[in-house]
Amino acid sequence: MSRNIRQYDGKCVRIIDRWGSVFDGICMFNSVDYDEHEFGRREEALQIENYIFYKRQIKQVTVLEANSGPYSPFLDAYGELEEDALKDGMVLTEDILLSEENVHSLRMMNCINAHIDRGEFDKLPPSAELIKTLNELVKYNQDEDIQREGKRLLERLSKIG
Repeated sequence: MSRNIRQYDGKCVRIIDRWGSVFDGICMFNSVDYDEHEFGRREEALQIENYIFYKRQIKQVTVLEANSGPYSPFLDAYGELEEDALKDGMVLTEDILLSEENVHSLRMMNCINAHIDRGEFDKLPPSAELIKTLNELVKYNQDEDIQREGKRLLERLSKIG
């Protein structure tokens, strides 16, 4: 891995941590001073949404460049980051759904849809909370793709109660 993680600031990346977990998303670079002030740790980091990857925890970073697939620039509809957010509950799920990065919102909705497709309703946050957040997303996000997918997911959730 490159010792200069600042070069990944603002880019869509795949981060593999030293434990082998894989996280995809648009990342921000956090300086030593920023991380010390915000998190009490003097170490550079990359951050995707609420996930922080300190430099010594990062095994590899790859810039995801546009590909011809349906999830460009990503390779998959969703990944470990979205799965972890669902496991953690509504707080992280809501943060990602209401992200300023629309691609993260779409990936979170893809993850929720996949669990509905598999009948894994027990892996979703409480329906009322999820519906409330999706209504907020559809109301305030002006992106057509976000609105369409959000309305589609709301419809699906209303049918499963």
